[in-house]
Amino acid sequence: MVKKHKITAHLPTVDLSRRSANKAIRIDVNRKGKKEGGLVIAEGSVQWWPDYTKNFSHEMPWKEFVRLLELEMPKRRSKRWW
Repeated sequence: MVKKHKITAHLPTVDLSRRSANKAIRIDVNRKGKKEGGLVIAEGSVQWWPDYTKNFSHEMPWKEFVRLLELEMPKRRSKRWW
């Protein structure tokens, strides 16, 4: 089986709920050795940074993100991961 994606997570050792600079989880997404973008998970929002831009991101508050997943993603039975 050939791996198509490589996912790298940069995890902080701090509480994300406390306000301060640089307190977010950053996940880099690479496909076939080429970076596709980065996902930033913070207290107030989720952001997708495509690799083709360094100035603009797709940002969504948590409430909208949850609604998007619940409305757009197909439901399937799975075991809880936590």
